[in-house]
Amino acid sequence: MISCPFQKPEESIARVGEVTAWQRQFAHRDGLSFAVYRIPNESTTFSWPFNSFLQIVFVAKGRISISLPDVGTRSAVAGDWFVISLGGWTGATSLEGDVEIGVIECSKEIWQGLVTEQDALFHARKACFACSQRQEAILTKGPQDARMQSLAEDLLSSEGRSPCDCLLVDSMTLEFLARVCDSSVLSGSAKPEPCDRDEDQDSLAAAATYLEQNLAEDHSIAALSRKFALNEFKLKRGFRERYGSTVFGYLRQRRMDRARQLLASRRCSVLEAANAVGYSNPSHFARAFRESFGINPKSFVVERAR
Repeated sequence: MISCPFQKPEESIARVGEVTAWQRQFAHRDGLSFAVYRIPNESTTFSWPFNSFLQIVFVAKGRISISLPDVGTRSAVAGDWFVISLGGWTGATSLEGDVEIGVIECSKEIWQGLVTEQDALFHARKACFACSQRQEAILTKGPQDARMQSLAEDLLSSEGRSPCDCLLVDSMTLEFLARVCDSSVLSGSAKPEPCDRDEDQDSLAAAATYLEQNLAEDHSIAALSRKFALNEFKLKRGFRERYGSTVFGYLRQRRMDRARQLLASRRCSVLEAANAVGYSNPSHFARAFRESFGINPKSFVVERAR
């Protein structure tokens, strides 16, 4: 006899981020699990607490707001569902009112099995979650239809007292997962061409070239972001990944390299070299030069003269 994949659930008081919640947790089923959480009114903000590849959350009471890099803040209220996959990033979470939610946790293998070649070809939103090029957190939400609402109510109220009850939880969890995955929100295209990594890389290279050609100018993350059509998060992360440095760390090193060239050519004084690369304060320039090359600019000039 094959036992029910969902065994009798465990009920406990658990920590959800920084808050205390009542929890009913059903056992894992080969990469799939379901749990109910009831959280009293809390005003604190905490990190999204789930570590599985992807979570499908349906809200029965209250409001959940999650702030994600590259996405901004999204909120879900009673009657909504959302799919979230952090991909290693952190989401700042806040709650309003007494919150009751159901959470289906899903492994990458199960989700990939639900994505067809046609989904990937037409850039369906659900294909983005499992895309090998994905480098950001994703949160997509939608409203519960009548059948979803019925499933959500039954899942939230089920106590799993018998094997049959557990089997029903198993089947309802799978049906809710299927309905979310097949919803127009996830089956539709995320955008005309969501895999724009090459375009991002071109923009990063253009931003780096612009900095090198305008060393004496003042720069800001916001201005660079607007100029090269990259949001600030992608700009900062892209510089770390492509150049191994922050934007301003990259700019400072290019400024120091250029200043050393000018001083080595003996065409400029220390003050002129400093002004040429955007330093109006000689002491700030001297400190940055020394940190980069281990020698003061005046000492460098003297050694080159020898």
